[in-house]
Amino acid sequence: MLLQIEERQIEPGIAVITLSGRFALGRESQRIENIVDGLVKSGCTKAILDLTAVDYIDSAGIGLIALAAGRLKEAGGKLVVAAQSGRVSDMLRMTQVDKLVPVRTTAAAAAELFGEAAHGMI
Repeated sequence: MLLQIEERQIEPGIAVITLSGRFALGRESQRIENIVDGLVKSGCTKAILDLTAVDYIDSAGIGLIALAAGRLKEAGGKLVVAAQSGRVSDMLRMTQVDKLVPVRTTAAAAAELFGEAAHGMI
């Protein structure tokens, strides 16, 4: 399945970017960079990248996660990734992205890192 992307705000300053399908090199993956740039420009500097419905990730996807984390950090914010155990989670550990970006098993658990109000919105 091609990459599907949904973006929503759960409260002011916190966005959830939900991906499903294959997070690999391609036009759709590049949209992540544009989405993060748009969030930062609008003042939204905290984001959850929900990969729980992603069944494949390649090095381009890993690179985009690192890029998004860097952009949000430069803006004074933070990226948290939600990834269930399995291939995607293994890849995050293997590439040590989990040392750069906090990884939780669900979007709700990721939202907890932004406080109780955000957790209740997921």
